[in-house]
Amino acid sequence: MHEVLSKSYQQKVLCIARLVILSLLFLLQAGCSIFNSSTISGYVPVEYDGTPGSNVLETAMSQIGKKYSYGKASPSQGFDCSGLIYWAYQSHGIAVPRRTQDQSKAGIRIKKADAKLGDIVVFKIGRRLHTGLVADKGRFLHAPSSGSHVRLESMNGVYWKPRVVGFRRIIY
Repeated sequence: MHEVLSKSYQQKVLCIARLVILSLLFLLQAGCSIFNSSTISGYVPVEYDGTPGSNVLETAMSQIGKKYSYGKASPSQGFDCSGLIYWAYQSHGIAVPRRTQDQSKAGIRIKKADAKLGDIVVFKIGRRLHTGLVADKGRFLHAPSSGSHVRLESMNGVYWKPRVVGFRRIIY
């Protein structure tokens, strides 16, 4: 009888272990999808309006999919966040600082409600700053981080929304 209880006990433990593992896998999957919920899947076209800021954004959008590369600012080598902005503005003959810290102070400060295509959105991530270009419908274009690529994301996602610290207009 001791042996029967032992097998029965082992089966119960195995069943519980399976349930725990499945639950953890489910939570991990749910956690990943929540973390990445700010990424816009599929391509929804940006509605350009022909303004200088819109033209800068359109140029930067041509780099969607290019790799993130720290300290770089070119289509052939890739981009970091400030490098993408620097390159896009420079392509239109408009001077903008190269470093994120300097971009966060460039031009004039504007309210989120006044942000237009091509304006710079500034985020604070820990002690570091991150920049992107305002697109339409609450989206922004940026080069996120190592191992990633230039992409559109929602400013209103759970990750980005609480990290927005300001908006800057370079062309006015």
